[in-house]
Amino acid sequence: MGKIQAKELKIKFIETLNELDGFNYENGNPFLIKIRSKQYFIFLKNLSPAYFKNSPDVTRVQLPYSSHFAKILKADIPFIILGYDSINDTLVCWNPKKVKERLNAKSNVSLYSRESLQSIVKLNEFKSGYLSNGERIIIFRRETLISFFDNISHLFKEKKGVLKSEESKILIEPVHLDEHDIDKLNELTDKILLNEIKPLLKKNKVLESVEVCTNFYGSKYKAMTFKDWFKLVNQEYKRINSK
Repeated sequence: MGKIQAKELKIKFIETLNELDGFNYENGNPFLIKIRSKQYFIFLKNLSPAYFKNSPDVTRVQLPYSSHFAKILKADIPFIILGYDSINDTLVCWNPKKVKERLNAKSNVSLYSRESLQSIVKLNEFKSGYLSNGERIIIFRRETLISFFDNISHLFKEKKGVLKSEESKILIEPVHLDEHDIDKLNELTDKILLNEIKPLLKKNKVLESVEVCTNFYGSKYKAMTFKDWFKLVNQEYKRINSK
């Protein structure tokens, strides 16, 4: 499995998210990013073969013991480790809450995936898998990073009645995000929509912008009321006019 330099991996990550308004990041790895009002600690690692004799398909990243994690452990900010498969341009994410609990637990913490699963995920698609210890992972293409951060709070929701495979290390299933999983938006992030309402908001046309938003999404977010849409648009209005 091929690897790229840590600097190049971070550049790929930043370039993918750079089109988002309000995206900021710090130096180093792990590093802090901000997407609008939300903050995340990110740790980027190349995926490597795990070298299991009976399971040559298994890949992994390793979390070393590090003083850099002390700050992360104390902060009430999600910690997201992303394993990168440079051959398939694919990312793997492990449950942020559970991974954070394992930081500095020992000299090296291994997090596993499978190359065969990394190679089949499609653009704008998420797949979830279960490791043999029951932990869930999410696999997606690098170009889907923006959607990943839009939906991260829903991607690790456990589904009742899901069976863990006894015969293989990972059971794979698609992740479908619909109005039952995401019934309300917390903020406006769609680049096309933002470019459409930005000129209106600069002219103080907030109500007209609300109408554009409701037409843009149609009936996708059925739980959203006029008040909800107005609140999101007004946030964007304040952000644009505070510059």
